[in-house]
Amino acid sequence: MKYTVINHPLHNIDGVAKVTGRATYTFDVKLPGMLYGKVLRSPYPHARILHIDTSKAERLPGVKAVVTGKDTLGVKQGIWRRYPELCDEEILAREKVRYIGEPVAAVAAVDEDTAEEALDLIEVEYEPLPAVFDPMEAIKEGAPQIHEGVERNINVTRHIEWGNVDEAFKDADYIREDWFKCSGQAHVCMETHCAVSSYTPDGKLTVWTSTQSPYYIQVLLAWTLGLRENDVRVISRYVGGGFGSKFELDSAQFCSALLSMKLCRPVKIVLTREEEFTATKRRTPMYYHVRTGVKKDGRFVAREVRVFTDGGAYTSMGATALYLTGFFHSFPYKWPNYRYDGYRVYTNTMPSSAMRGFGAPQAIFVSESQIDMIAEELGIDPIEIRRINAMTPDYEIPGQATIRSCGLLECLD
Repeated sequence: MKYTVINHPLHNIDGVAKVTGRATYTFDVKLPGMLYGKVLRSPYPHARILHIDTSKAERLPGVKAVVTGKDTLGVKQGIWRRYPELCDEEILAREKVRYIGEPVAAVAAVDEDTAEEALDLIEVEYEPLPAVFDPMEAIKEGAPQIHEGVERNINVTRHIEWGNVDEAFKDADYIREDWFKCSGQAHVCMETHCAVSSYTPDGKLTVWTSTQSPYYIQVLLAWTLGLRENDVRVISRYVGGGFGSKFELDSAQFCSALLSMKLCRPVKIVLTREEEFTATKRRTPMYYHVRTGVKKDGRFVAREVRVFTDGGAYTSMGATALYLTGFFHSFPYKWPNYRYDGYRVYTNTMPSSAMRGFGAPQAIFVSESQIDMIAEELGIDPIEIRRINAMTPDYEIPGQATIRSCGLLECLD
């Protein structure tokens, strides 16, 4: 196969603008009459919202508007619009909060300091509820129910069955099983989430925002705000890092748009670094149980995998990580028999979503770690056991995909 991109130098088309300071980011956007917004967030991991009193905040000099969930259409949104059961998140909670940092109100004021002061004047009456923070606890009988009607807090499942796993284990000379835990991870983009929204009396909304997916954001804003898609324009300038964290509709985008629609003035919201860590999205934490059968010569005969992912409070894009981690866990080796049972579990933590690799880093870390353990137990060189089982071109992998090119053997050599 002849490559035209791989192993060829490419010109960096935006490098000069960045290093000379000519590149402009959403943070740099300034519009005439622009106001500044801040978001009030829940201090509880799980609670009912009984009452919100914004009157004191509204009377503060310099405050132009305050919005709560009552000012929204109450649309439960999500990236998977084709599957209503996976659209489970309101950007401004109306009746219930499910993690510390969930937005409950937003303020627009003449400057950030005034908006911040106004947040302290909003009075929210909560009824705290039992919370659960670990997926292995959340699936137990009697655990706090995070979403009504969701049995054992299991959000999404994914299963792969390839070959005859049970029979293959009977033929194995050596079987090893282990538990692994992969922690969550913050994206820590240099540029925090931010948006500038401008709504005009003719019903047009323009949003400048730091996003990896302007068309997703256009559709989701139109849906949640009750606008036509062709009346919403999303402008994504240079993005100061995304790594998967800026795919979905966020509180800066939604709240700035909602406030701008109420005032017909531009509103800018920039999340703080603290909000980035507590109130956005993260890499998916995972618990992996792996059972592997091997012949004495190092040939893999079967692998059985159970994965429990910490989905956090809402579905978001994390459902894809559940699918991909099972898919990539078999890479880059030949598994004649493979079983994967994956469970994405709700917890009272910040939602888990996309991050570089999107389930693959966890899968590869777990697989490669156990292969090293097996090689040591069998007294086989760790490179040799990989060479014995290496995937080759045109190999059909569990999950019914065919690998057209694979240079693992060349790499090992």
